[in-house]
Amino acid sequence: MSKYSSPAQLLESERDLVSLPDVVFQLQASIGDPRSTADSVGAVISRDPALTARLLKLANSPIYGFGGRIDTVSRAVSLVGMEPLYNLALATCAVGAFRNIPVQLIDMEEFWLQNVYCAVVARLLAREAKVLHPERLFVAGLLRSIGSLAIYMKCSDEAREILLASQGKRALVPMLEKDLLGFTYAEVGAELARMWRMPRWLQEAIGCHLFPESASDYVFEAALIHLADRLTDVLMEGDAVEDVLAELPEEDILDLLGVSEQQILELMTQVYYEFTEVAHSLLSV
Repeated sequence: MSKYSSPAQLLESERDLVSLPDVVFQLQASIGDPRSTADSVGAVISRDPALTARLLKLANSPIYGFGGRIDTVSRAVSLVGMEPLYNLALATCAVGAFRNIPVQLIDMEEFWLQNVYCAVVARLLAREAKVLHPERLFVAGLLRSIGSLAIYMKCSDEAREILLASQGKRALVPMLEKDLLGFTYAEVGAELARMWRMPRWLQEAIGCHLFPESASDYVFEAALIHLADRLTDVLMEGDAVEDVLAELPEEDILDLLGVSEQQILELMTQVYYEFTEVAHSLLSV
């Protein structure tokens, strides 16, 4: 077992390393203020030039479909909405917080590309499922495996053993983590989300996506990210979409989400274009 008894203990000594920039918490406070306007929220975001650039790129990406018509942060707030833009700011800052951390066990660029792919699939699934503000599931898909990075940093020996034992099969990783560490990357990710004061639904979507039935209040969100995560294997491991769907748990996730196999087959043909555009917007700044 790991020298860390829980995800919280693992993260305790790395609070500075995994902390988000102050602008995120300033933005959180601004959005929570009933007197806030699009201009005042935009002013908070504009204090961070890198965040501003990423958010404007993403606001003009296929995630929202405004076709390049958003040229100021205040306009982005007005069109996208305060809460969705806050969720997107959380995601972009989380990516920034980890992007330059030296992790010897993985290729960080590949790691984030895989997560962007999952995020795009999650948004398209949410759209098919008629979810209000489907881009919020984009955020959950993007961050669903962020706990892995903390494990790679703090438990490098165990992580190396897990990667070797899994032989490239992602489905085996959580079981091996549970055996060697006592917790999974999803549980570490949920603790990170809690530390970052992310919404409760997002904490559960990240923490319970491996086993959606374990979610207390947000089974739908956890199930959707579970399916998006499995469909990411179409990119990573060359699996066929039909094979992924055939291996879903006995609980019928497609019924829960209200989508058909045909809808998923069709949306998977749309993923690559959106993935390319969004990956450039999120990772190139």
